[in-house]
Amino acid sequence: MPKFTYNDIEINYRKEGSGEPLVLLSGLGSNMRRWDFQIPHFLDKMTVITLDNRGTGESSRPDYPFTMDMFVEDIKHLLDHLNIKEKIHLCGISMGGMIAQHFTLKYPDVVKTLLLLATTPKTETAGLTQPTDSFRKSFDDPEAAFQTRLAVLYTSPFRRKIKKDEQLYDKLKSVVVENPTTANDYFNQAAAIAGHDTIDQLNKIKQPTLILVGNKDRLAPHRNSELLHENIPNSKLEIIDGVGHGFIVEVAEKVNEIMWNFIKEHLE
Repeated sequence: MPKFTYNDIEINYRKEGSGEPLVLLSGLGSNMRRWDFQIPHFLDKMTVITLDNRGTGESSRPDYPFTMDMFVEDIKHLLDHLNIKEKIHLCGISMGGMIAQHFTLKYPDVVKTLLLLATTPKTETAGLTQPTDSFRKSFDDPEAAFQTRLAVLYTSPFRRKIKKDEQLYDKLKSVVVENPTTANDYFNQAAAIAGHDTIDQLNKIKQPTLILVGNKDRLAPHRNSELLHENIPNSKLEIIDGVGHGFIVEVAEKVNEIMWNFIKEHLE
């Protein structure tokens, strides 16, 4: 993957395909491979751009607390580096959805449509942002971290499917255990979401907005997506039945179809 550097920060990114740009933003502790089940679907339709957020993957991992504006500026500098002049379709999941809100509010003229997946206008889960010794130790064993991730992201039926499908199991595991996010990386990222609160600014978002969430999401319960929908004027909410936070993998084909049907309504 190519990289670019600005202000001593190296950003690892991927840019493929042709057509209007679709920018995909990953969540807390996740690298760009979070989108492995979406990228192939969109490559023949759009220019797909994604990146390892600072603190993950092959991007820089400076050891200090991050802010939302740091993530926003990483994306803006990447777009400038790639000489992207046309408006982007901006899609973020979980923390990536929080970053997408802040980016749209700061650079409204850059964003054509906004897609917010499994996210929230306000961080309320203290356990995600406050380091405890036991949680820090969970990063020491990549296999254990992977099993924890499975339990948090996916429903019981899908976890059973994963265990029976060796290829799927290995693919999902590789995302977690290869070049893993450390405890310091995680909590440096988590510092950015600790004070996340856009609720009073959401009415400024005028872009067509798609909000997607699973009705069994325990990390970002669907009431948060409903709050986004209530406060973003030109928004559409879809709650997918029977799936949780990891729905972009669990029902990837359905998610891809919903995303594409929304985006193509706004293509020139």
